[in-house]
Amino acid sequence: MFIDIRAAGRDVRVSQDFVDFAFAETGRISEAKSLTLYNSYPFPVEVNWALLNVPNRTTGQWVKNPFRVKPDVTTVAPNSSMNFEVEFAPYEPDQYFFQIAQCFV
Repeated sequence: MFIDIRAAGRDVRVSQDFVDFAFAETGRISEAKSLTLYNSYPFPVEVNWALLNVPNRTTGQWVKNPFRVKPDVTTVAPNSSMNFEVEFAPYEPDQYFFQIAQCFV
């Protein structure tokens, strides 16, 4: 059984399941979307976002992930929240992009 990541009973939760950028122009960074992480613990937690490099389908080379989370490493104070900015910079035109971001706390 899994508890929803937004459930109020979780000690650490995020504000939304996914972030949709809709259309973004190749070679440009999208407008940032906000994501909030809530820490209900009585002590601070360190948060580390992990986004892996991805293969470019045109060249076959590994490239930097087109999604970015800022800050990628930070500490969230006890019983508080922290806003993170998520950006998207597609490297190929006319493609769909999907990424699962891992957040280590």
